[in-house]
Amino acid sequence: MEAEVATDRGANHAKNRNKKRKSAQKRFLQNAKGFGRKNSFGRGAELEQDEYNYFVEILEALGNVGDDGEERSTMANNVYEQAKGKEIKVASNQLSSRVLENLLGFTDEGTLEHVMEVFGENFRVVCCDRFASHVLQKGLLVAMVRCVAGLQGELDEEDTGAKKQKSEVGRELEYNLREEFGDGHRKVCGKFVKKVAKFLLNNLEEFVWDSYGNYVIRQCVLNLAGVVEIKAGKGEAVEVRKLTVPEKWMKLINEFSGRLLAWPQFADFPYNEFTSVLLQNLLTALERSEDKYQLQLIGDKLMEESFLLEVEDEKDDESEEPEDALKLPKVFQQDSSVRLLEVLLAVADPEFFKDQLYKKLFQGKIVALSKSRGTNFAVQKLLDNISDKHILEHIFSELDDGLEEILQLGHTGVVASLAKACARLSCQQGKFIKLLLDGLHSSEVGGDKLLTSVLKLMPPEVVAKQESAQIHIHGSIILQSVLDFNKPIKLVSAILDTKSDQLAKIFTDPKGSFVVNAFVRSKFVGEKSREKLIRHMEGCYMDLALSSHGSRVLELLYEAAGPAQKESIVKELSERVAQLNSKPWGAIINRKLQVDNYRKNPTQWKASAKTGVSGSGDKVGRMFDKLIETGGGGKKRK
Repeated sequence: MEAEVATDRGANHAKNRNKKRKSAQKRFLQNAKGFGRKNSFGRGAELEQDEYNYFVEILEALGNVGDDGEERSTMANNVYEQAKGKEIKVASNQLSSRVLENLLGFTDEGTLEHVMEVFGENFRVVCCDRFASHVLQKGLLVAMVRCVAGLQGELDEEDTGAKKQKSEVGRELEYNLREEFGDGHRKVCGKFVKKVAKFLLNNLEEFVWDSYGNYVIRQCVLNLAGVVEIKAGKGEAVEVRKLTVPEKWMKLINEFSGRLLAWPQFADFPYNEFTSVLLQNLLTALERSEDKYQLQLIGDKLMEESFLLEVEDEKDDESEEPEDALKLPKVFQQDSSVRLLEVLLAVADPEFFKDQLYKKLFQGKIVALSKSRGTNFAVQKLLDNISDKHILEHIFSELDDGLEEILQLGHTGVVASLAKACARLSCQQGKFIKLLLDGLHSSEVGGDKLLTSVLKLMPPEVVAKQESAQIHIHGSIILQSVLDFNKPIKLVSAILDTKSDQLAKIFTDPKGSFVVNAFVRSKFVGEKSREKLIRHMEGCYMDLALSSHGSRVLELLYEAAGPAQKESIVKELSERVAQLNSKPWGAIINRKLQVDNYRKNPTQWKASAKTGVSGSGDKVGRMFDKLIETGGGGKKRK
């Protein structure tokens, strides 16, 4: 759980995300209309006025279509019929390109095949066009999905990315995986994917350095591996779907790898934004294809020829540098190379991870890298992918005197990743708690002071002066990880010693609410502690029920409660049913816990309350667990 979990079980966040997406679309539409009024018919290829106005109307209509695939399909086929014979020109205009891109995934078989044929005859033009290249990328994605849909087996909403308020790519993925297409059409789509890949391979030297051509290559490599990136909007975390693809496509990925490895400029790739991201995508694709040999080749070459190079000293002769100043390898000097290193850490096998990446790049430099704004994310990625307890022990020996400064610098993600590594590997847990509490100056306090200090990642004396300070996302993650330690008693006691009304405030917080999930489900938190927490929250159940996040906490407590405690919860709620129903999430609690039924007939309620929360509640629970596992999204660099 590394992203902010501020969701009404996902709904509030999705609603806000959708508002932002619609707002961006509205601005684009307004700008397009403004251009039209000034007789400037879009950037890129110039359209006729009637053509331009037509696409303005279509773009406006697209915002009102919703998720109806059939309606979108009808619109898509009509639009592409209007563009017939001038597809390249229309795709090269900013406005009409947006329309074609958004509708291509909903075209019928004949229309898509015609578009693929036209683009196949004009690859060189569209690959490097700032607008047409986006339509080509979408065509490549749609062709890939239609080709491999039959290989996916049984699909559910999770597989297809079908969610309320989903992104355009999510809608297209769902539609093209579920729609029935003929075998002949799927073969044509597969041929198009291979045709694009081979064209790009034959023109690699030309397109790698072009900003638009480079992006087409990257998307092609990912699509060959069945990787689909779903991004809802600017600033949103990227959701990744991985589809099963034909094994022969892996040979094409290997060809891209082989060609790039042979280039004399390979050592410079990490330090150029275009080529760094290309290598990142290639590593992701190779891991997906489970080609350990190619991954090893790229890793070895990067280490030997690029990452380990010493940085040339550009200081003046008069400038003085401390003799003991730590010189970092070249890989840590640029953001593009650091990001490539992060991907390599995620895909490397354990031996390469330990002997090459850790020992040659990180060992002896953990504190310095953790304190740097540009490199602390690489340390996080190192910790997230450690599988060797001995490496973690060495890292702790370096962090003995550095954790407090890392916290003070605000690089709290390092500490959160360290906590997760301790929980995952079941080692260094006592030492972590000691270092954390020493770093927060909270070793001698307990109860609410200790709890808020950890959750807000501030010393108790600072918390006292800044009572309005918010719960820190990494503080929540750290506490959740500690509750999964073998002996979390100090933090368990801190929670149970905190006043119930203060806990209610924490549990109704978007980030604090996730602490309860860890508390009630950790196998290292005793049954008596869970029972004590449930009893401790008596009198605050309504406060939880009337909060979007607290209502989920209430469900968790109810699920963990024994029969007598379940009745106690429902009895308290039944005394204020009208207030409970005043909020949508309160009404959901009423329905799931059958509070109204209890108020009318407690005896009958006891007889029917055999398994606690209803099946729909269990489904929500599974969704909640999934959010925890995947992190609910990505992370933002700070």
